[in-house]
Amino acid sequence: MARDTRRFFLRDRTHSDHTELDQLIGPLTSETAYRRYLKSLAAFRAGAEQAVSKALWPESLTGWSPVSLGRTMQADLHDLEESTTPLPPFPTPASVPALLGALYVLAGSSLGARFLARQVATLGYSQDFGARHLAVQTASPDNWQHFLHRLDASSEWDAEEAAGSARTLFQYALHSVRHTDSLTAIYHG
Repeated sequence: MARDTRRFFLRDRTHSDHTELDQLIGPLTSETAYRRYLKSLAAFRAGAEQAVSKALWPESLTGWSPVSLGRTMQADLHDLEESTTPLPPFPTPASVPALLGALYVLAGSSLGARFLARQVATLGYSQDFGARHLAVQTASPDNWQHFLHRLDASSEWDAEEAAGSARTLFQYALHSVRHTDSLTAIYHG
């Protein structure tokens, strides 16, 4: 597989999972929808970021790191007087390809953050109150491109292993939303 097709391969292999997550979350056009999203994604990011931080970091990722949202999401939850219930831990990626697949999902989430920030701004949330994590996520637009460069440059690559890891992380995100729904009895999608 040519290196420049890695992101497109991962995009194609995760398309159905990504679409399912987008549909399950739905538009963030109400206070209830945003609170649901925030509680769900805070639990998801906590588990995912912890797992990635424990992985062995390959040389190909030197000088790059994913945007961490844990602290700002906790501040946003505090603003809204909300909390989240932790999920079972996400497994630490056991190989470089698995780590790259997980990072593809985490780094790629910044692409949708701009759209979400515009949606929640109409609800009164901003970088100063309730949507700090979206401001942090959109503050470094080059981070995604820097990740893609490292994804393409990695000498350790197994397409199926990377895609499996990315899909597993999307499933973890879906589980997070469903878990939040089960606790609040608010169903969407």
